[in-house]
Amino acid sequence: MTEQARRLTDPDILKALTHPLRRRIYRLLSERGPATVTLLNERVDADPGQVSYHLRELAKRGFIEQAPELARDRRERWWRATPGAFAWSVTDFTDPVGRAVADTAERLTAEEDFERLRLYQATREAWGAEWMGAASAGRSPIRLTPVELREMCAEINEVVRRWYEDRRPDPRSRPEDRPQDGRENVFFFYHAFPDNP
Repeated sequence: MTEQARRLTDPDILKALTHPLRRRIYRLLSERGPATVTLLNERVDADPGQVSYHLRELAKRGFIEQAPELARDRRERWWRATPGAFAWSVTDFTDPVGRAVADTAERLTAEEDFERLRLYQATREAWGAEWMGAASAGRSPIRLTPVELREMCAEINEVVRRWYEDRRPDPRSRPEDRPQDGRENVFFFYHAFPDNP
């Protein structure tokens, strides 16, 4: 059985995910596995000092941690995403400041999700026919109660977690040590919400 996602209810912790560079750093560590400041700097095009600062801020709030077992010497410092999932809901934040932070984090997440979809659509030919044929999208207007919607989303999340747990990057390995098995990072997202057409 998979563990329950850590629920974020402290706006000061969630605020860490409202900074664009921190979001990119966290996404890279969670999707591609552990990295050093040098490796991250190459991917985010930022000053190494900025990257180091934002790594410390993410670590302070429990999103990432150091991976000292990956270091080849005392100077090399590796970071990885903290194991386990996290979630938040705007309904968990009742004060105006907390609600604004949760709204911002939710909006930024949605914007990034759709930007990634637009990027795929613009570059899909480069992936080749096999990947293009495997990619998928769907739309389904369904009549549900709030309870049924929660149950459906829980089932979908469980399927995604099962696939994720079996295929996520090993947090104890360097990128160059991972097997070349034909797998690529796949971005899966969906939105399910009440709609009044």
